[in-house]
Amino acid sequence: MQKQWERVVDLTQGQAMVVTDLHGDWDAYQRYRDKFFELRALGQADFLIINGDMIHASTPANQDKSVDIVLELIRLKEKLGDSLICVLGNHEIPHIYSITLQKGDDLFTPRFEFAMGKHRQQVVSFFHSLPFYVRTHGGVSICHAGASTALGETNGIKRLFNLSHQEVLDRTRAQITEEERPELIRAMRRKHGRTYNEMSRKWFAVTGLEDPRYDDFLVGTLATSDEDFELLWPAMFSRNEKEYGNNSYVVLLNTLLKSLSTGYERQTVLVTGHIDVRGGYKIVNRRQLRVASAKHASPREAGLYLLFNTREKFDKAEDLIPNLRSVFRK
Repeated sequence: MQKQWERVVDLTQGQAMVVTDLHGDWDAYQRYRDKFFELRALGQADFLIINGDMIHASTPANQDKSVDIVLELIRLKEKLGDSLICVLGNHEIPHIYSITLQKGDDLFTPRFEFAMGKHRQQVVSFFHSLPFYVRTHGGVSICHAGASTALGETNGIKRLFNLSHQEVLDRTRAQITEEERPELIRAMRRKHGRTYNEMSRKWFAVTGLEDPRYDDFLVGTLATSDEDFELLWPAMFSRNEKEYGNNSYVVLLNTLLKSLSTGYERQTVLVTGHIDVRGGYKIVNRRQLRVASAKHASPREAGLYLLFNTREKFDKAEDLIPNLRSVFRK
């Protein structure tokens, strides 16, 4: 299984249940959690894979149970060990790097930053530890977003598959001199149109100048220019065929599957979430199955999970369709 900074988890044998994009939806989370334990008791599920974007609901604050979901997953991880795998999604990234994430008028990060409260260190440490990819003996790989240009960079495969967020942040912090820091702070004020102190307080729940996290927004912002972060960003925020076009995306998808096959069994199919689909799934370029378990399904109650044998071989994504299940319908 996963080493300290290794971002690829291997599953050799068992039944895997894949759920993606819960986005703070407690009702959906409970349904999938309870279904996993039901299947586990029957000997029909061995692994629960939560495939990224556990957090950030587009609902009123009192309905957003993002922190509750993460804290329970941390507790379940202690209980289940390797049987629970949480994969990093793009919505978790901003809280590792203390940067903002916005879609339209929705600024997602402040609500979660304040909601973490005394649990912040525990939650962020958990995010730091999460793998980026899961691959199975039968050839099904799983990641949150999909394929991107990341692996085309120099040593991209090795760097991404072994990336340390903390090393990126430490490397960046070490480059900020006391002489440069005031000008960097002023540059951020010019960029955002508000003081750094205001942004740190309102966006990241920083208490003031003496808060040890006061410089985190500055460090994280500068870290986005780090060469390893520039691999991470497209890998986690890839819009797949919507970004690259169908023809180019075929090449990227094949490159990712080939990279995940290196030193392991041949990987033939990629399972992802991340993007809205009508109903609970979509086939992308024959070799990718996009699953929506809650928020990204249209309607929500069309959400699905995937249940499959990790040793079974699937030649194309379409072959996985019979393995899709619902917790919303009987």
